[in-house]
Amino acid sequence: MTTITGRKSGFTMAEMLVALVILALLLSAVAVAMQASFQNYSENTKIAQLTQTARVVLHRMMSEIRTAEAIDSDSQRVTIVPPTNPEGLTEIEYELQDGVLYCRRTVNGVKATESLICSDHIAQIVGFNVVRETGLDGEGVEYTKSVTTRLDLQAGDNYFSVSTSACPRRNIEY
Repeated sequence: MTTITGRKSGFTMAEMLVALVILALLLSAVAVAMQASFQNYSENTKIAQLTQTARVVLHRMMSEIRTAEAIDSDSQRVTIVPPTNPEGLTEIEYELQDGVLYCRRTVNGVKATESLICSDHIAQIVGFNVVRETGLDGEGVEYTKSVTTRLDLQAGDNYFSVSTSACPRRNIEY
């Protein structure tokens, strides 16, 4: 008759190493997933900020167009002549140049330029389009019926546009 001697309970060195390797692989996978998630969140935040900024700028532009005395434009630029005002503002121009949307204001003969939206390494402005619809009044004088603007943005492989339209208010006393 043979007796079974009792074995000590526990893990062997090989079993411990296999468990550590599996644990390291799992932690690495979690770390990669978390890093990708944080990077994605950061990029989405910047894209949302750019889109919101584009909406605010276009809203400002359309507000100025609604109250304008005169409007001129080509496909990449819009020039607005505001009503007579105590500030001495005589002209407002919006134009896209080298991926930056600029606003130029002429006050008392002095032109000041400010950049409103700049492209960066995450999102770029790839287009600014202005369409002005004109008509003739009863006396045959050309006037602006409406202005539609569109900002085209790109973030990675994604393209999206923000657009707006406005009609100048005619026959208004300021």
